[in-house]
Amino acid sequence: MAQASKLGLSNWLTKGAFRQLFHQLNATSNTVPSAIRGVILALLLLFPMAGASLLVPSELPFLGVQSISVGEDGESDADGDSGGESGENETNATEWNWTATVPTWNVGDVWTYSTVLDAVALVEDTPELEGAELDFLYGTALMEVTTLGEVEVDGVTTPVYTVVTSGTFIGDGRNFPAPILGTVDGNLIAGYSMTEQIRVADLALVSYEKRLVFEFEAIVAFISQTVDISDSTETSTYNPPLEFYDFPLAVNESWNTVTNHTSDYTGGGDLVDVPDEPESYIEERVLSINRTVDDVFPGCANSTEIWMHDSKGELEESRVWCPAVNQYSQRWTNDIALGGVNATLNLIAYAPASASRIISLTIEPNRSALNAEVEVNITVTDGQGNPISGASGYIYHRATTLVFTTTENGTTTLTLDVGNAMDSTPTAEDWATDGVVAILLADQVVGVTTLTLEGSSIGGILRLEAAAIAVTATEFMANFANSFEIAIRY
Repeated sequence: MAQASKLGLSNWLTKGAFRQLFHQLNATSNTVPSAIRGVILALLLLFPMAGASLLVPSELPFLGVQSISVGEDGESDADGDSGGESGENETNATEWNWTATVPTWNVGDVWTYSTVLDAVALVEDTPELEGAELDFLYGTALMEVTTLGEVEVDGVTTPVYTVVTSGTFIGDGRNFPAPILGTVDGNLIAGYSMTEQIRVADLALVSYEKRLVFEFEAIVAFISQTVDISDSTETSTYNPPLEFYDFPLAVNESWNTVTNHTSDYTGGGDLVDVPDEPESYIEERVLSINRTVDDVFPGCANSTEIWMHDSKGELEESRVWCPAVNQYSQRWTNDIALGGVNATLNLIAYAPASASRIISLTIEPNRSALNAEVEVNITVTDGQGNPISGASGYIYHRATTLVFTTTENGTTTLTLDVGNAMDSTPTAEDWATDGVVAILLADQVVGVTTLTLEGSSIGGILRLEAAAIAVTATEFMANFANSFEIAIRY
């Protein structure tokens, strides 16, 4: 038998098909008896967990990403020499093709992108612009972390970054309708600004306010005229927040998200209208990591490409995440504004800010069973690495908030009860991947790391529950069969 690895099939099955089946089964609560659903859910969870011996041929490509073994303490070993995963024999080390972990941003971090907008859909979907032609719009977009704060997310106080992206983009336009002048050639100008609230724990998008101004500038016989195409503002929230990155990232990972996207619009223009009433709809997205790529931006070799598809399988967005810059180095989206204006962004500059204080955050172990306790170690230093005593702040983990104060050596340790709450992207390999955040709000500095609640830790519980549920399910099926036999007319 060929040498085998557990990663490929397990990740494909549990992180893709497992989640889809899990959510679909939960959606049948009104049509499928709870006992049957319980058995199936238990089997879905148990199959990949108890089946840790699932093997796939070693010929399955892993795209050249270095394997990382995870030991009992949850610490990674890039050389693959650490022991086995918690709860397993030390000789059965679990391999994780990690490519990136959750970053920490500082207020003042700036990323600059060369940007191309494709506004052809704007012309195609606007009868008043029939016959007009557009070239691509070119410009530069500036993204900056402006503040660090707190918002309420589903009743829980949540640390968020405020990130502002802005830019002006210009392209050629022909045969545009202009009052008095008729159809003219000139420049199409787009002004763009977006303010996002991004969750510190995992960079999930909580909400945004986006303004897009389209104008057409024509000069005929030394007469300049500006035609207002659209000036609109969209304000949107996601419940739960849209998790584009399921940190830590790993090759062959995939995860599903289901979120309620609510939008409100103001403005419009002489030629393009916006919805008159607020809109609310369920978005189902499938995100996947298929490969690593070597981006051209310095330091961005071995970056991670992430795709987001809608429920019909259409590509909605792709990003290349570069750990060296704590951000994506490439991005394509099919709808940056107005229901179909595509955008392509490529990183051309990165300017990290210098923080007056730095928070280092570690968790021991960083992979934990449910309902266990872990130690959170906090270190606060100044910009030169000198310890800061008496620094007071807060630790956030889901709905739990703890207060900390550093000692004379600039450190402190807290005990955190991890609980048993599942996150919105569970798999059989991890029940949840939760960001743990330490924050000095007055100083506008933050530290963050990821705590993984192990799916395997609930295997024993589920096996016991499945045995009990199976008895109920057997009785139900017997009664169902008898009733069905009586009800059928031959």
